[in-house]
Amino acid sequence: MQDPRQRNQRHLSGRAGNLALQLDWACPEQREIFEYGPYPQLASGGFGSGKTWVFCLKIMMLSTVFPGNRGVICRKVHKELEQTTMKTFFKVCPPELYDKGRRSDSEKILRLNCGSEILWMHMEDEDIMGILRGLEINWIFFDQAEEISEEAFDVASARLGRWDQAIVPPSQIEMVGGIDNWKWKNPAGEPIVPTYAMLACNPDSETHWLYTRFHPESPEHYKRKFRMPSGAMASYADLGYKLWCLDSRKNKFLTTQNIEQMMSQDESFVRRFVEGKWGIPEGQIHAIPEESIIEGDPEILDWIRGNCQLYRALDHGDAAPTCCLWFGVDKEGNVFAYREYYQPNEIVSVHREAIYKMSLTKSAPGQEEIEKYRDNLADPSIFYKTQQKYGGRSAISDEWDDSIIQPRKTAISWSPADNDELATRNRINQYLRVDPNRMHPIRRTKGAPRLFFIKASASYPNGCDHVLKETRSQRRLKVGTELGKPIFCDERDDNVVDHAYDPLRYFIASRPPVAPVEVVKPNPMSWNEVSARHDRWLRRGGWQRQSVLQRKRYQLMRGV
Repeated sequence: MQDPRQRNQRHLSGRAGNLALQLDWACPEQREIFEYGPYPQLASGGFGSGKTWVFCLKIMMLSTVFPGNRGVICRKVHKELEQTTMKTFFKVCPPELYDKGRRSDSEKILRLNCGSEILWMHMEDEDIMGILRGLEINWIFFDQAEEISEEAFDVASARLGRWDQAIVPPSQIEMVGGIDNWKWKNPAGEPIVPTYAMLACNPDSETHWLYTRFHPESPEHYKRKFRMPSGAMASYADLGYKLWCLDSRKNKFLTTQNIEQMMSQDESFVRRFVEGKWGIPEGQIHAIPEESIIEGDPEILDWIRGNCQLYRALDHGDAAPTCCLWFGVDKEGNVFAYREYYQPNEIVSVHREAIYKMSLTKSAPGQEEIEKYRDNLADPSIFYKTQQKYGGRSAISDEWDDSIIQPRKTAISWSPADNDELATRNRINQYLRVDPNRMHPIRRTKGAPRLFFIKASASYPNGCDHVLKETRSQRRLKVGTELGKPIFCDERDDNVVDHAYDPLRYFIASRPPVAPVEVVKPNPMSWNEVSARHDRWLRRGGWQRQSVLQRKRYQLMRGV
């Protein structure tokens, strides 16, 4: 059965085929971008990879094929909009298309001869969100979309299709086989112009909303969380969100001098702005080697429980996500982050219950008990109490240890963690450094770090996910450039999400001791063990459960 998205692309691909005869595409991906739609699409790539050029060409095509069409080209910075995006567009768009229309660069409007309008906008306007909410457009293009907020994209996308003056020519309806095959209609059954949401960006971190929605390696891309009018659940992938990653070196029109100049920059620049790879931000603090990532498996979890001392670390959030990470340390000092809890917008009792259930382990068939932890570390800020004159009598940590709001078994008594930022960063990098002489604890091959992440998988869904993305995404604050290369300060960029990164910092800063080589079980008939069993018997009310005769015998035996 043919995909309905492919069937309804024929009206576009047919025109693209005619136009392609007059064009020489820089790379095959450019043509795919031009022909795709009308679904949200993102072109991601390095400098000079042809992202903006192909969308400008596509905008020109939409504006001429559908007379009266109306759309917006938007960028964050006003100056960059004028000097880059507008100049690229007018290289593509010949003056003959608007010589009888109107072009006003100061008013940021272009009206073509066919009646279509193109508006230019920037995000530096204080009332930009209000302007977006009032738009009536059929398409929108965000250039340098990594600088655009997710809210702005959602608001603009909601305004697509509001402009009803665009005309669908009969030739376009005939191209798809008649009005019955034209997918886009109003409530009266009349054909309307399809809407397009187009974005171009340079790659950013894996925590960016563009990666979450568009990248095929993002779990959120396939997570069904949108209820359609039919009642079925849909994901971003089901809604047609698609990403193209363009390598600057594949642009056959880019000169050798341009490529050589870019390749002379530092490694992070090349991987991001030339190769177009995601998850490698400029000024990256931590690079996680492949040796640190272990595919999640229940057998590995059993090995960690049997050979490691266990810990938990927490970063509490209210509206922001609350994240708890589980760690194990073996006898060789290897650290394993083996479980992750990550949940926003919930109260403490919900977090407590979830963390308690994730901490259970089967001690015997049909029986469960909680794992034994050497320590529980948390953000020092949750222990803060305001002055009594402001009514401060308790801290957030008290809620986690309260036996009234939840059963006592779910309570967790956290200890304040070390929040020394700079020292912790260095220690994490020390743990991530691959030692060629160190034996990998799982693969038993030489060349291994000391910090490992048990990655979430189909067989082990509670493995690490957010901590991997956020650790790789942390970057230093950029303060300038020197000889074309960026300069960074020691301060970490506060705009990067760190809810799962912070528990990792807290634990590594605690300098966890290694697990004992062998756990020596005490002799059950030794004085200490017999005395300990007797004390437990008394604490559990054993004395009160005895009859009067048994008590007297016990007193005579003890000489009381």
